[in-house]
Amino acid sequence: MKGFTHFISGIAVASFFPQAVHMASQEQSFILCLGGIFGILPDTLDFKFAKYFHKSDFEIRPDPDDLDANVIANDVVKAINKAKETGRGTVQLHTMQLASNRWRSYTLGFDSKSSEVCVEIGPIVDTGQIPFEGTELKDPKRSVARVKVDDCEFYQQFDKKSQIAIMTGPCFEFVKRENGKIEIVFLPWHRTWSHSFTLGLLISFIVGIISFLTVGDGPNPELYTIPRWMLYPLIILFGSMVHIIEDSTGFMGNNLFYPFTKDRTNGLGLMSAAEAIPNFLFVWTSIICILFNLDRFRWAPDEVAAGISSQLAFWGWFYLLPLAVMAYYFFKGKREKAIKAVKTVDFDSQSGAEQETDVSVI
Repeated sequence: MKGFTHFISGIAVASFFPQAVHMASQEQSFILCLGGIFGILPDTLDFKFAKYFHKSDFEIRPDPDDLDANVIANDVVKAINKAKETGRGTVQLHTMQLASNRWRSYTLGFDSKSSEVCVEIGPIVDTGQIPFEGTELKDPKRSVARVKVDDCEFYQQFDKKSQIAIMTGPCFEFVKRENGKIEIVFLPWHRTWSHSFTLGLLISFIVGIISFLTVGDGPNPELYTIPRWMLYPLIILFGSMVHIIEDSTGFMGNNLFYPFTKDRTNGLGLMSAAEAIPNFLFVWTSIICILFNLDRFRWAPDEVAAGISSQLAFWGWFYLLPLAVMAYYFFKGKREKAIKAVKTVDFDSQSGAEQETDVSVI
């Protein structure tokens, strides 16, 4: 999911605590934002820290003045061969920036049926990934390569080519599994320790100790079922957990119990993290929950009239109806994609490439 989706979802989680709503309205507290901060924290840790500490066994920096798809493909094969020998191998692919708004694109695919690494040098594109006509390489021997990996079977969760074009390129890890096959793992540094329940529990435990020692009862403690100091660790815990739950609806999954588990679980595969409708669904759900909670947990409800006079009408008109509209267009798009989709990826076609290779988009 997008960063804003996680942020607003974390605020929605915090709004389910009546005392947090009262603190925000009566004491000008930013405690609701605490849920948003920890809702977005896992991705912040990945893309601002973990990404830069990850070290790959091989780094591919294609020379835009001496382009050869065979060189790129053979370097990727080296990482696969390392995984065959040692169990794991990683490769980082870099982009080719030619000018402030010019990038040379290329694609990388893994044909699991033929055990081949497929590379194609593409046209020059702008930062919006719009290609410039006539900038393709003329020599097919240097622009297209298929290199077979000997005595190796590999697989990945979904067969799509990756287009390396702008900003930063992707990283792949090759892991030898118990059955002898090599699994292709996209962005091995992403959604690991930062996206684990154990990290959320650890941070909540530390914050709980600090808040227990420093936070007092506050006004009107008799109105609340949990002590004021406990709000902070609970909001942090549930804010981080809702991030993990949302990410689990996609394809990549999370490493839920790091360091007790080494690898990411598979996601449910219900939607892509970059799809507009699923992101809007989570954002809209969060907004509706926030508005509902702000109204029902309003201060002095006996003296202040409810803004939502009918809960049934509120949820029906403002949530269920938009939900039905979003579901219609979401599944309509799925059906249209299924009709156009080819059962096997054409690894010799540029059109089969996954366009979102700037990992910061994820």
